[in-house]
Amino acid sequence: MSIGKQSVSQLKKVEAEVRKEKFPEVDFALRKIGVPGLTVAEERCAGRGLWSYPLENIPHVLLTVVVDDFSVKKVVESIQESGSTRSWGDGRIVVSAVDGVFDIGSGHLDASELTAPPLRN
Repeated sequence: MSIGKQSVSQLKKVEAEVRKEKFPEVDFALRKIGVPGLTVAEERCAGRGLWSYPLENIPHVLLTVVVDDFSVKKVVESIQESGSTRSWGDGRIVVSAVDGVFDIGSGHLDASELTAPPLRN
């Protein structure tokens, strides 16, 4: 993607629903690889599975982070390793493309927001 004279790699949004009790471990793992920040929202999820009766809600948090295309694999692996209990209801990860970042006040495309810092090795 190119904006004016500035060329940037494709950005991806990684959204992960993880068990609330696993959030501190996931947060630490993401900080350890250099993710500078994330958005966190509490939610309650209920899977449907193969059962015909309602399943108990498991408290989750929804983490959202924007990284460059080259960092997606590292971020996803970090979330999987630190957020898994190896049981039903651990959550899911969704990765999608980021087409633009707009400033709320002006409504303009903010080219400075389209660069993500590199993650640590």
